Formats: sequence, structure tokens, C-alpha cells
Amino acid sequence: MNTTKRLNKLKTYMEKENVEAVLVTDPYNQCYLTGFEIITYSRPIFTIVTKHESILIVPGLEEQHAKATAVYDRLLVYYEHPEKAEESIDPMQLIERCLGPLNGNKKIGIEFLSMPFGLASYLQAKNWELLDITAEMIHQRSVKDDQELEKLRNSSLLASYSIQASLQALKVGMTELEIESIGSQALYQEAPKLFPNSAVMTRGMCPSGIERTVMPHVFSNLKKVEAGDVLIITRISSLDGYKGECERTCFVGEPTEKQRELFNIMLKAQHAALQIIKAGVKASKIDAAARSVIHEAGYGKFAIHGVGHSIGLSLHEAPYFRFDEDFILQEGMAFTVEPGIYVPGIGGFRHSDTIIVTKDGYEMLTNCPRSIDELIF
Repeated sequence: MNTTKRLNKLKTYMEKENVEAVLVTDPYNQCYLTGFEIITYSRPIFTIVTKHESILIVPGLEEQHAKATAVYDRLLVYYEHPEKAEESIDPMQLIERCLGPLNGNKKIGIEFLSMPFGLASYLQAKNWELLDITAEMIHQRSVKDDQELEKLRNSSLLASYSIQASLQALKVGMTELEIESIGSQALYQEAPKLFPNSAVMTRGMCPSGIERTVMPHVFSNLKKVEAGDVLIITRISSLDGYKGECERTCFVGEPTEKQRELFNIMLKAQHAALQIIKAGVKASKIDAAARSVIHEAGYGKFAIHGVGHSIGLSLHEAPYFRFDEDFILQEGMAFTVEPGIYVPGIGGFRHSDTIIVTKDGYEMLTNCPRSIDELIF
């Protein structure tokens, strides 16, 4: 992970905005700058970037983890056991230790959306002027470097493999959780062969039936698949922190005529979006291309979310394919493309594919059956 290049880019921004330091609280931004990702952020973790160094502040239980995996110039640790209490038990004191000696204009960059109100108030009480760097971090993370793109390719490969395993096993009487578990098991068996020593995780969802598939985000449960059910099988894979997403709508038994119609409208909408993706295109046009297909078919009010989202360290990250997004696509951006239609009494219909924006189009990262005849079991 080329953290030096990323930190230098942030320092260039700091110089331009006359910022003395940046205090990063968003876990994904911290991972982007230091390579450090943990299971739970139940205790505060902070990254401070000054003109001369990067500092990572962690609790004692993450000290060895940080030393083994993070990239930083200085590590500061606070503790919650009495034997180390005299060193430090308060992360706020460590922040003050870092920021106090700085001489300058007292201007600090923070993320307004993730910084706790109490910490922001504390900084203001110390006479720091707060500058929101959220947009800058979104901009920096939105264009992936070569190493990030390779991680995305590989995580998407695993997601596709997992989806296909679930599809091949699909039959009446299986629970949604069983279908999901089969995909997970296949991924965990294959990943060590392809990516030894990598950190791999996976999760998904598998709603089935006309009532559950109209809920775009819902946990798999113990409902058993019945003949005639429509399903939306989702697989999200993570390889060394980078996410890949693949989703497929499928059927157990012959779909109804109306379900066939809606499936094909969804597929046509996704194709319309993919056809215009390339560097230089405004994001809102991607949404409009897919949405126009659905609207013309008379189902516009049932397309209840945007057509896609950026993907990387976070599954859902800005920027988005939405009707009101004005950003311009650049080479090296990565997105899902997933127009959905959700009609009560008929079912939900959504494919999702992960792509990389190129100069003249896109690179497809997920490879699964997509036509209706390939997805009837």
C-alpha cells in the first residue's frame, strides 16, 4: 500500500489550504492513509497528519496489531489497565500532546460527518479553526491507484465465484441462510489457493419470494425457498480491505409473465447505464440512462434507489450514480452498476456488477450469468 504517495497528496492539499494539521476520525480514511483496519472501533482511534509526520493513536489492545500492520511515523498508545495507567489512559491528552506544540495559524482539517461533536468542541475550545476535509478525502479515494485496482479485481472475482456456487446449489426447500452459507463456504475454500496470506471476508443476503425481495437490504433468514420464488442473491467480498460486489436475480421454477417483463426491464436498464459509462461523463447521466428505461416502461416509482455507488475500502462510498450528482467520471474510479425495480405483489429485480471506469468505457470485474434463461433453476 503506497501510503507515502497518499500522505504527500494530503500534505499538498494542507499547504494549499494553509492547514497546520489534519485529524482523521473516519475508519476508512484512516485505513487509506495508514493501512490500519480493525474488527471493531469500540475504542477511539485517531490519525494525525502534520507537515512533517503521521501519527497513529490507538488503545492498548490494538498496540501490537498497529505495530504489525500499520504505516506511521509515530505511534501513541493509551491504556485501560492499571499497570500502564500512568503512561496514558486518555486519547484526548495524546491529541493535545500532538497538536499543542504546533506553531502556526491554528487551522486544522477534520471530517465533519465522522468527528464526534465533543471532540470538535474540544478543539474549538483550544482555539483551533476547523476546516471540513470530507470532500477532499472523497476526491482522493475516488480514483484508485494500480494496487487498489488489483485488489478490486480480485475481490470481485471472489464475489462472482461465490454467487455461482450459490446458484449451482439452489433448490426448493433450502433456507436463505443455507444458500448464503454455501456461497461463503465456496469462497473460503477457493481464496487460500488464489490469495494466500491475504485477509478475506465475505457477507451477503438472499431474500426470497415476492414479499422479501421488494426490500433492497434485508438479512437472510430461515425462510425456505418455495417453487416459483424469485430471489436476489448478493455477495460482498473483501480482500485486504477492498470490496467487490456481485448480485443476481434468479428464479426457482418458471417466473410469471410479469416477472419476466420486470427482469428484462431491469437488465435493459443496467445495459443502458453501462453503455454510456466512460471518463468525462457526468454521474447523473448514468442514473438517467437506466432510469429512463424503467420510466418508459411505466415503473419509475418502483426504482427507489440510485443506479450505483463507488466501491473500495467501503462497500458504499461516495461518489454515487444518482439523479442529482454532478461529479465527472475519471479513469480509475470503481463503481457498482445496479438499477433495481421493486413492485409489491410481484417481486424485486436487481443485478449488481462491479466495474472500473476507463478512458473509453469500463472494465467489467464481475462475471456471472445474467440473462433470465440462465437464471431459472
